[in-house]
Amino acid sequence: MKFQIPLAPGSVTQFLLRVVTCLVVISFLSQMAAYFLPGVSSENYLVRAFGVDSERNVPTAYSALALLFCSFLLGTIAYAKNLDSCRYKNHWKILSFIFLYISIDEAGQLHEKLIQPLRTMLNATGILYFTWVVPIGILVVIFLLSYTKFLFHLPVPTRKLFVAATVIYIGGALGMELVGAYQASTVGEDNILYQIIVTVEESLEMLGIVVFIHALTSYIKTYLGGASWNICIQGKNTQFTDAQNSDVAALSQPANTALLK
Repeated sequence: MKFQIPLAPGSVTQFLLRVVTCLVVISFLSQMAAYFLPGVSSENYLVRAFGVDSERNVPTAYSALALLFCSFLLGTIAYAKNLDSCRYKNHWKILSFIFLYISIDEAGQLHEKLIQPLRTMLNATGILYFTWVVPIGILVVIFLLSYTKFLFHLPVPTRKLFVAATVIYIGGALGMELVGAYQASTVGEDNILYQIIVTVEESLEMLGIVVFIHALTSYIKTYLGGASWNICIQGKNTQFTDAQNSDVAALSQPANTALLK
């Protein structure tokens, strides 16, 4: 038995938006419960399991998997570009590796290990209280400048979605992080306003990734001919050839090669 699952941008985006909405709402309600319901604290299992500001929980797992999916989609595009000898094939490859690292960082919270050493070194307070934004911010600026030509070679719809995803994600990851850092430095983290800021921050990050995934899946569908996964379930008396066994994922030939270079 063989099933084909098309990579439909609309369906993927709707599914991810529902997941993000559920995670944000559950996280916010659990945080409010910790402040207003007697007997519920920030150390409550459900609060920690679904709080967007907590580590190694459900929202963290989702974000890491979404970023890993971005890396996979970018790798798929890079593979097609490599076949066509596109001059920007290495840009796609680098993007795939960057998102793979970000996924690992999200799962292990690696960037947060920079906070205390840099805070001590810089004697940071105020908006720089979460000092990891300093080196990461510099790297982001360098990255954006180096990818300017790549961005303008993209089709206009894809370019707009890339820009929107970047603005939303960086607005949450760096912009709201600075706001949260000021609140944490002056008032502390154990207050409702800080939890609202963190919720907005994480919501923007997750939304930015959804927009980026939509951009990538739309690009694959429109300019690479689409992609689908073929799932084969072997019956009791069914025999498969090597070609059938390897038919797990299929990427069609580019719809318009001239647009890919």
